[in-house]
Amino acid sequence: MSSVDERELDEVRVIEEGLGAAYDRNTKRVVEAFDKLKEFARRLIYLDVSAEHELDAKALIVAMGDIGKITAENRMEIASVAASRALGEVCLEAASQEREALTIKALSVLGNLSRELAGKGLDRAAKSAAEYLGTFGKAAARSKKEDHVSLADIYLMQLASKALDEHLQETGPVAAGLLGEVGAVSAGQALEESAMGAAILLEDLGAAAVRNKHEPLVKAVIHAFGLLGEAFSLQEQKSALVQAAWSLETIRLLALEYGMKTAAREAKVVLDSLKTAGILDEEQNLEKIQDLRNFHQRILKKS
Repeated sequence: MSSVDERELDEVRVIEEGLGAAYDRNTKRVVEAFDKLKEFARRLIYLDVSAEHELDAKALIVAMGDIGKITAENRMEIASVAASRALGEVCLEAASQEREALTIKALSVLGNLSRELAGKGLDRAAKSAAEYLGTFGKAAARSKKEDHVSLADIYLMQLASKALDEHLQETGPVAAGLLGEVGAVSAGQALEESAMGAAILLEDLGAAAVRNKHEPLVKAVIHAFGLLGEAFSLQEQKSALVQAAWSLETIRLLALEYGMKTAAREAKVVLDSLKTAGILDEEQNLEKIQDLRNFHQRILKKS
C-alpha cells in the first residue's frame, strides 16, 4: 500500500472516529479527532497544489464542520470549542499560504458553524468562533484582501445577530468589537470601502441591539465606532468618518427613544471625542452631521 493510500485511510478512520465520538457524546475522543484532522489538513496545505490534494483538504474541512454540527446539536461545549479552534487554525494556515479555495472553504464552514453554535446557546464556543473570524478578518485586511475582509465582516455580523436572537451575553459584544477592529485595520490599510462596510454593518447591529435592549451589545457597538472613528481620522478618510458619525448618531437617538439613557450618553461621548480630536474639522462634514441630528430630533418629536 502506498503512503498516499495509507494517509487517505487514516483520514477516513479519524473522520469516522470523530463522528462516532460526537454521536456518543465522548468529548475527549472528539477533541482528539479534531486535533488529528487539523494536522491532516495542514499537511495538505503545504503539499504541492493538485486537484487531488485540494479535494482531500476540502473533504477534511467539511468533515470537521459536520462533526462540529453534531457537537453543537448535543450541546458539547468543550468539543464545540475544539471545532472552532480546528477550523479557525486551518483557515488562517490556508490564508498564510495563499491557498484561496481552501481559505474560502474553511472560512465558510467556520462561519456557518458559528451560527449553529450560537443557535444552540453555546456561548463559549460561539465566542471562540468569533475570535477566529476576527483574527482572520484583521489578517486579511493587513494583506489587503478585500473579498476576504468582507466575508469575515458578514460572518461576524450574522453571528452577532444570532447571538442577540438567542440572548447570549458574551458572543454578540465580542463579535461587534471584532467587527470594529477589522474595520479599523481596513482603514489603516486604506481599504476605505471595507471600513465603511463595517460601519454600515455595525449600525444595523446596533439598532437591532437597541430594539432588543441588549445593553452590553449596544455598548460594544458604540466602542467599535470609537475605534473606527479614530482610524478614519488618522487616515483622513472623511467620507468614511461621516458614515461612522451618521451611524453612531442614529444609534444614540434610537437608544434615547428606547429609554437606554446610559448607552445614549456613551454614544454622545464618542461622537464628541471624534469632533474634539479634529476628525470632523471640515465645515461641510459638520453640517451634514448637524443636519442629521436636526432631522432625527424632528422625527423623535413626532413619534
